[in-house]
Amino acid sequence: MTGELWWRRLVNSARFLDDLKDTLADDKSVLLLFDTDIPWLDIMTETLEQKLADANDNRTFDVLDVSKADDPGSYLMKRYCSKEEQKKYWPTTHGSPEKFLAQNKVTPLNKRYVCLTDIKPDDAFKWASSVVEYLENCEDVHEHGVFIIILDGMNVPGSKHLTTFRYNDYVTDYDCMMLCLTLVSDLKCSRAEKMYLCEVASNIAHNNVELAAMLASRRTNLIQNPYNVSAKVFEENEVKVTNLKERVRMAVWEAQIKLVFPKIENFRADLIRKYESKISRFLPIKSSNNDVVDKATDLEIGQLYFICRSQKIIDLPEFEMLKKMRDARNTLAHWEALSYDRLTEINLI
Repeated sequence: MTGELWWRRLVNSARFLDDLKDTLADDKSVLLLFDTDIPWLDIMTETLEQKLADANDNRTFDVLDVSKADDPGSYLMKRYCSKEEQKKYWPTTHGSPEKFLAQNKVTPLNKRYVCLTDIKPDDAFKWASSVVEYLENCEDVHEHGVFIIILDGMNVPGSKHLTTFRYNDYVTDYDCMMLCLTLVSDLKCSRAEKMYLCEVASNIAHNNVELAAMLASRRTNLIQNPYNVSAKVFEENEVKVTNLKERVRMAVWEAQIKLVFPKIENFRADLIRKYESKISRFLPIKSSNNDVVDKATDLEIGQLYFICRSQKIIDLPEFEMLKKMRDARNTLAHWEALSYDRLTEINLI
């Protein structure tokens, strides 16, 4: 369900596949470069296969795990040539297996989209070179195979025979957030809490969309108990990290700096705006750095608290809220995260 949502409905990831489809439908081979783990690879290839079938039903779509293939040319020849055809191959006559395949008019490869997956880092250049050699020798052949080379965390030199698509040119951290927000759209809570939940999930996952989706699917349990819930998700999915507790702590703190801290600042600004004329009577004051503060709008929340405590400018409920906001701001300023209960108590999410 989540993988289909990512590859078929989320705008940028779907656009990535649409652009691939348009290029492949023109019988041009492609090189796909992913900087990180490929999310829902099986669903990506299934979706691409369906898009190509809708555009061109003359070709069959093959997905090949080539992690155990030592020699690309020999592997492809054995895969796409009958034993009878293989017997016709002589290195001294035909050159490489790639050249033999390129000139072979009866091989089923001529009617295939071939998606190469699970290429090992040490084999990336070898596979790209093999496909390029095949395509170079197909220039005078009307029909030929069309290749999709998928590289995860690897890079190879470009070629005029391969159109390069970089996943990160299409998909950003924003898309990870959008996926998480879509997954929690039916959650019965405020928009701010949904945003916070998704920010925490994305941060803990380091924007790995599969992992972020699994974390977000734990709903408010994640933000109520971020470390324990994350530890369970990581364990269940065999995700290994060196210091999960610190990773979660920083992820939660960063989410609060982004989404909670501005609300504390808005509270400070609103309170000053409401009582500016009264507050201004007690200015100027000196800051902890011995700087002179002579404008109410320049007061930090701690300075505002000090003035309001000693001069009783505001109502008691407002003063109690000011104290809580000051304490929350100080917690964040010292690189510590606020608990879920504190966030909800003062309506910060």
